[in-house]
Amino acid sequence: MRFLTLVFCAAGMLLGGCVREELKTIDVFYTADAEGFYWSRPEPRLENREAGGYAVLKSFLDKQEPAFLLFDGGNWFGSAPEGSMTKGAYVAELAGTLPYTAASVSDKDFAYGWPSLRSVVRELPYPFVVSNLTLENKIPWPMHDYQIRTVDGIKIGIFGLVGASAINKNKSRLPGFRAQDPVESAQKMVSLLKEKGVDYIILLSSLGDSGSAGDAELAAEAGGINLILSANKDLENAETDQVGETFIVYPGAKLDGVAHVRLSFDKKTNQFRGVSFEDVALLKESFGEDVQIASRAQTLLNETRKKMNARVTELPHALETSLSRESELGSQLALCLHRWAKLDGAVINSDSIRAPLPAGRVSEYDLYKTYPYGDNITFLTMRGDALLRALEASLNEKDNFPQAAGFTVTYNPSAPAGQKIKQVVLEKNGRVVRPRETYRIAVTDHVLAGGLGHDKFIDSLEFKNTFVEARQIMRSCLARQKELPAKTQHWKVAK
Repeated sequence: MRFLTLVFCAAGMLLGGCVREELKTIDVFYTADAEGFYWSRPEPRLENREAGGYAVLKSFLDKQEPAFLLFDGGNWFGSAPEGSMTKGAYVAELAGTLPYTAASVSDKDFAYGWPSLRSVVRELPYPFVVSNLTLENKIPWPMHDYQIRTVDGIKIGIFGLVGASAINKNKSRLPGFRAQDPVESAQKMVSLLKEKGVDYIILLSSLGDSGSAGDAELAAEAGGINLILSANKDLENAETDQVGETFIVYPGAKLDGVAHVRLSFDKKTNQFRGVSFEDVALLKESFGEDVQIASRAQTLLNETRKKMNARVTELPHALETSLSRESELGSQLALCLHRWAKLDGAVINSDSIRAPLPAGRVSEYDLYKTYPYGDNITFLTMRGDALLRALEASLNEKDNFPQAAGFTVTYNPSAPAGQKIKQVVLEKNGRVVRPRETYRIAVTDHVLAGGLGHDKFIDSLEFKNTFVEARQIMRSCLARQKELPAKTQHWKVAK
């Protein structure tokens, strides 16, 4: 077992230390940054003893006194492909069986878009609190801005915060979302909860490494928060801190431990008196495993690993990608979409291609790492002048070069913005794209929503969402090819 126990007494007590009085206690347990590690396994930092996972956590909780509070801070996907490839489906199946009081999410949980995250959240039987996040100026359903729970006469207010900068800079994948300033939101929530007569305020914070102000800065500036439960840090070990009267706890990542916070209150007045912290390793030898959860976790694990290892294709050489220029991998993936759509052309953005494909055997997981998003393909009917404007605008975004197939673009990269493209020629018939003629182009819904840094593709005459995932098309295309097509240069620099 690994224990770290700290005790803080409430401000205003005698200088001689914590006085003896009749106290009542509330146990708070907290998990965060599971990052896809939902099963027990030999844990190197615990001398390779088996630890972690929801089955051990459930068995541990079954041994605790009733009426505790249990919270989770999100960040479900992270470094484990078993979590990423399921897009968090394991959370609803496994975490949904645990008696969580409330939970929050991190900006990383939005990696596959809001519809994917919402489908997970709405399956869970406990509420989610994200107080500074809005969708079209409302708290996104089924989330809440706060919750209030009463335990043994103590009224506890709970709210959540996500990192504002990480959400707000991702407008193309999260259209309509806006994250408010965490400090301002915290101040408003503290004021609201105190008006409602709460005795103690808990913040579920995923500010973590998102680039926003950290939890210590938030505690100092916002004031009035009694306990901050931190997430989104991806740190191996648990951490604690104290800023003024605010106690801050981080439980460590990968669900191999659970943070145990014990709150003490005066029995007569309900006034807060102190907090203690214990970092509990979820060792299988100490707590055992819940049989049903362990069985389901193993089934999910087997299914995911079988899928991860499935062969997609063999490549004679690695296909490299680039953010700043046309790449062989980008052209190949765009060509896959073009061949499937059988239209005049196809366009995807480089920023969605996250990794190269290796030489030799390419697995399902390799392809997933290359294109991890669940983007669907949309067919556009565009006038030639609208297509030229969209391609021109696509050259203005740094590190997100448009990858294309079906047509060749002659351009001058050093020309002023708006004057770079000289000519676009369709490859199927050699015809030059004319302003008043119409053309049909396949794009991802992400590109349509602004994935290339602009919304010019919206200037189309017709839209048809195929509801077919881009990665599904790429997989089928790569699997069918016996050899790679000869390298084709779709973007040519004007001489």
